[in-house]
Amino acid sequence: MKAATLQLARNNSKTLIIGGVILIAGVWTGVAVIHYRKKVRDQKAVAFFSELQRDIAPDTVGLVESKAFDLHYWETIGKKLGKPMYMLTVASARAYAKDIRDSWGFFDDDENKIYSVFRALKDHVQVSQVAYQYYMDPKGSKINLIDDLKSRLAKDEVGQVMEIVKKMPPYRLAEPPKKILT
Repeated sequence: MKAATLQLARNNSKTLIIGGVILIAGVWTGVAVIHYRKKVRDQKAVAFFSELQRDIAPDTVGLVESKAFDLHYWETIGKKLGKPMYMLTVASARAYAKDIRDSWGFFDDDENKIYSVFRALKDHVQVSQVAYQYYMDPKGSKINLIDDLKSRLAKDEVGQVMEIVKKMPPYRLAEPPKKILT
């Protein structure tokens, strides 16, 4: 059997190459279809849980639906615009995330410190950067900022954070200064 297979491979090498290409294309197509189905399923799940959250706790819906708290908003909006934007340095975003983490107390949280962090941020891109750095905690806890805000703050405190964030623009373009002709 082995000798017959080797003989077939020697005589029909083009057939084997074409068969291999077809096999690889088939596997790749299968992976692409599975990935697409998962993506569609995840989009439906997000929509479902957003509606469920709206029914369960309408005060916290804004946190889930706000693009500002999306961990990758700062990356995607930058790619979409293709223009330079004002952004925080990594060190600044980490410092803001650390300030939020440090404001959580055992018995009482320092809400004013949290509010001051959000007031210091200028747009949704910066909020997203802080949310990303909060998630990328050096201690490895991988806790989402949205989940922590909802679990640790009262409804009116979450509403206060949302009011601060709602007033911010989605992004700020970093355009070079215009030259004045004299």
